Parts: sequence; C-alpha cells; structure tokens
Amino acid sequence: MIKKRFTILFIVFIVLASCYELKGPEKPENLLSKEEMVNILIDIRLLTSSTGSNRAVLENNKIVPETYVYKKHKIDSIQFASSSDYYAFYIDDYDEIYKKVRDSLKLLKELLEKQEEMELKEKTKKDSINALKVRDSLKQFKKIDSLRRKLINKKPEKGLIQPVSDSLPQPLK
Repeated sequence: MIKKRFTILFIVFIVLASCYELKGPEKPENLLSKEEMVNILIDIRLLTSSTGSNRAVLENNKIVPETYVYKKHKIDSIQFASSSDYYAFYIDDYDEIYKKVRDSLKLLKELLEKQEEMELKEKTKKDSINALKVRDSLKQFKKIDSLRRKLINKKPEKGLIQPVSDSLPQPLK
C-alpha cells in the first residue's frame, strides 16, 4: 500500500516537474499582431459560416475561404499557423483575441439587423404610399364611374339632347 502511494506521488511529481519547465513556442519573426489576427479570424468566420446558396456561389467560383483570406491579408498559411500557435500558448492573449472577434461579430450582426429593419421600414413605407395612391385612384375611378352612371341613367331634358336613336337616319321604306 505504501509502495502504491509512493509510486503515484512520484509519477505526479515527475509530471508536474516536467510541465513546470515547459517552454512556450519561440516568437515567430513574422508574428501577426493581435489586431491582424482578429481581422483574419473574423474574415475566416464570416466566409466559413456561409450556407446554402452562398456556399454554392463560393464553390462555383472555386473560392476556398481560407485561401481567399490569406490572399486578402497578404499572408500564408504557415504565418497564420505559427502566429496562432504562439498566441494559443499565451492563453490570456489568445482569449483577448477571441473576445475581440466575438464582440466584433456581435456588433456586425446588430448593425446588419438594424440595416435590415430600416430597409423593411422603408419598403413598408413605400408600399403604404403606393397603397394610398391606389386607394385614391380607386376613389376617383368610383366617383367618375358614379357620375357616368348618373349621366347614362338620367333622362335628357327635351330639346337639349336628342336620344341617339332619334338622330340616326331612318331606313328607307
């Protein structure tokens, strides 16, 4: 029993001692700044989250999201991977980067929702104006139609208007 405890404690001690001297990755020469990492991760997230027809458009144009982002930011996959590994070891920095990504995406979503809401209000307003125009046109049409019916149904006063049948030439007998 004592041997077992000693063995377990010895193994735990060795593991802790080996982790204590764990060195982080060396800082890459071409390390991307935290802000660059945020922008790259936002772009990757936006492109990889596309679904349905958006994904089909990307595939039809032979666009690979990661490759597109690397070209956009003028980096390569190795530079991104080494920077990502470096920041991942320093968890506070990595956490800071991902919080900025999350907050930026959340803000972008809110802005897009507000824009969509404004466009919907504008469309509704235009639809309302068009509906009013149609309604006004219908009212005018009804007034004109009503006047027309009154004129048709009204018997003409003698001497003013001759009925159409009286003014037509009579057939020869």
